[in-house]
Amino acid sequence: MRLSPQEGLRGATVKLDVACLDDLGAVHSPVLDAGALQPDPNGHQPWHLFGTATVRPDAAPGAYPVSAACGTQQLSATFSVVPHP
Repeated sequence: MRLSPQEGLRGATVKLDVACLDDLGAVHSPVLDAGALQPDPNGHQPWHLFGTATVRPDAAPGAYPVSAACGTQQLSATFSVVPHP
């Protein structure tokens, strides 16, 4: 699982890039509202999914886990909410 960017302000959009060869569960994070993940529209690598998430407006600054189940494995990343200037 990759996030781009890996840090941002409240309300920012974050790109999600997830590779899973098994059944992929929903993306969970205490500070990100993730939309549905979609495969490449050209049909390449159907196990490679993309989507976006929005940093919640009430997220406090700090580092937070982002995770999704891929079969029996747990995919994870960290997203950092930065304080507003």
